[in-house]
Amino acid sequence: MEMQTVTYQCPHCGAALEFDSTLGGFRCFFCDSTFNEEQIKQNFKENEELKLDKADPKELTEEQKQTEEFTGASALYTCPNCAAGVICGELDASVRCHFCHTPVILTGRLSGEYKPDLIIPFGMTKEMAHQAFQEYTKGKFLLPNGFKENAKVVDISALYVPYWLKSGITKARVEASCKKIRTWRVGDVRYTNTKYYNSVREAELAFIRVPCDGSKRIDDSLMESIEPFNYSGIKPFSMSYLSGCAAEKYDVSLNEAENRIDKRIRDAAEEVLKADIAAQSYSSVSVTSTNVDFRQKTAVYALLPVWFLNYQYNGKDYPFVMNGQTGSRFGILPVSKLKSFLFGAAVFLVSLIICGGFTWLFLS
Repeated sequence: MEMQTVTYQCPHCGAALEFDSTLGGFRCFFCDSTFNEEQIKQNFKENEELKLDKADPKELTEEQKQTEEFTGASALYTCPNCAAGVICGELDASVRCHFCHTPVILTGRLSGEYKPDLIIPFGMTKEMAHQAFQEYTKGKFLLPNGFKENAKVVDISALYVPYWLKSGITKARVEASCKKIRTWRVGDVRYTNTKYYNSVREAELAFIRVPCDGSKRIDDSLMESIEPFNYSGIKPFSMSYLSGCAAEKYDVSLNEAENRIDKRIRDAAEEVLKADIAAQSYSSVSVTSTNVDFRQKTAVYALLPVWFLNYQYNGKDYPFVMNGQTGSRFGILPVSKLKSFLFGAAVFLVSLIICGGFTWLFLS
């Protein structure tokens, strides 16, 4: 079964158009023509008005069922530029032709329940991602000697990652056991007064677009490390933004994502109410119970921009990711065992010296 595709080609020379984050619009990298969003909508009405809504279910023949089963793992598309037949992965929604590198959007991967509601366009370039990686490794004492000379960047790719964004209103209640401890000395005698309190806080809290990435193959902690996204830059979904960037459809259902999102909301609500209790100058606050009820909730499906950089060091692969909108970054770095040992030993010696100093003062 061949996947339906669309492309955005320059009206002047016919080469592929790509979204240029530095321009904030679309550029033909062959003739250097540029186009804004309104011009794209006018020139590519057929693409922009393509119906991606879920079609009425139809009874499939046995042959069609077998074909659907195959396309669940892969799909074939014909490149509109060079006519090559290319097989893509099961989650790909936007790819490049392996032969002529023309960006192609697979509309079947964006239709029905997989149609995104919102998108944040890329605001960071490939060069910015590479520079961010170099800056990230500066001043890292525990990096092995020769890291900069031997670390090899294998790939840098722009990917629209599928996300679930949940908004709503909750009623939260936190109960806590608190202490106020006061100490004083009279002559050689030290006195301690401890008062115990039970504190309760209730509040109605609104939460807006709490995110959860919808891709099983992408490490959740990596994605959370580059949050937050700036939702002032979010736009209604348009396929034109995918031209030149890879994109995936989700394989984490909304029900699965809600479990993670709801936990984040509960934890955040508890922290807010706990902080309000702690503001009363208690010596300690220990939460004994938390209850969060969801009064209203809605969820939308969005594609958010992420730069993925893969590099190798001593034959091992390491990931580095950067928020394609805000520039927040995070990466896994190798650690020198020798430097780690010396650093730990130095911390231990300093601790001994400090403790020894306090002991000497006490004895004197």
